[in-house]
Amino acid sequence: MVPPSVIAGLLQQAGERRIDPAPWFRGLGISAAHCEVATTRISYRQAAEIIRRALASLPGEPLGLHVGTRDPLVSFGVLGFAMMSCRTVGEALAIGLEHHQAAGSLVDVSTDVRDGRVVVRVHERFPDPSLLPFLCEEAFASMILVTRAIVGRSLSPLSVELAYPAPSYAAAYRRIFNCEVRFDSDANRLTIDAGVLAAPVRRHDPANLAVALAACREQLIGTAATNDLVATVERLLREAHGERPSAAEVAERLHISVRGLRRQLAASDETFTSIRNRVLEQRARAMLSDPRRPPVAAVADDLGFSDSREFRRAFRRWTGIAPSDARSGARRTADGGERA
Repeated sequence: MVPPSVIAGLLQQAGERRIDPAPWFRGLGISAAHCEVATTRISYRQAAEIIRRALASLPGEPLGLHVGTRDPLVSFGVLGFAMMSCRTVGEALAIGLEHHQAAGSLVDVSTDVRDGRVVVRVHERFPDPSLLPFLCEEAFASMILVTRAIVGRSLSPLSVELAYPAPSYAAAYRRIFNCEVRFDSDANRLTIDAGVLAAPVRRHDPANLAVALAACREQLIGTAATNDLVATVERLLREAHGERPSAAEVAERLHISVRGLRRQLAASDETFTSIRNRVLEQRARAMLSDPRRPPVAAVADDLGFSDSREFRRAFRRWTGIAPSDARSGARRTADGGERA
């Protein structure tokens, strides 16, 4: 569960375009009003579906770049305040990586320092080609904006690499990052000069840093343990290609009773069935949006269904649409983005 910071950015875009965002939230158990409350927390599944619907209603627009280039104190919240109170950029980067979930991050981030360069890599939590551009745009743009804010001057990466084809608005990437941008790469990476790490933060304030860090940790208290279990169950289910493990089988892998598994999941407002359906739906959507267009029978087999008919019924139950409609929608979205 994370703060709806990214969704709040999408709502801002909807407001500027005079678009009613209510359909983005239909059937998800939350509303746009919920995302304006500081204490609200949403699941990755809810956030992903809202983003998916927003992209469908605004095809061909650099929504991730727009959301990522908001005021860092708005997009990062208390974490942004903490980073702006650090002594150096390196310290701010380390704190940002440690507490990124407090800012509503929807991706995982890793760094590697070598040969005088810092490579920041973005990792999807769940593979979904339809969301990847938005998630990378938002993550990398917000990273650069907060870095520029804390050093108080314009700063550009050495390069940005992205593991998807160039969108129609590729020029917008170069305007924002002011560096070489390479698409169809083997990973999603942003590279900066390691010398930046030693740069002082202009608003360094140890007292403010301590207060902000305490607030970040408070936001994360009580969620880590339950989220870890949910993430572990999701991982075990994602790894089970061609099978659909039962709750008993997963509980055995985790060395706990089925009742214990269900009780701990309930503490996170989750059920085993809801997690399994979510994992299967995400995998199905990813395969249906694959440009190689695997047959529905192959998708059904990969997900552990006995036949295509059983899979079609399940997919309609999860999403309200047929697999063929999901495939057509993904193709229209891609085509629309290329034409815009």
